[in-house]
Amino acid sequence: MSLGRPARGGDAHASAVERLEAALDEQSRLRQAAEDARGTPSEDAAAGDLHHAGDRVAARESWLTWLERGF
Repeated sequence: MSLGRPARGGDAHASAVERLEAALDEQSRLRQAAEDARGTPSEDAAAGDLHHAGDRVAARESWLTWLERGF
């Protein structure tokens, strides 16, 4: 059984690229927020948010890799 992959350059690929870019932007924003929160009571929460953002970036990268290469 083959599920196939959407064509590179198609709507699914474009969406995956946009979602990865958005996740990277969010990670960058949260990285700055975590740096700003160092030494404050919100430091742990900011670090957690940044960690989750990294997970989202990894997931988006994996999806895009699968679309482009099939693995």
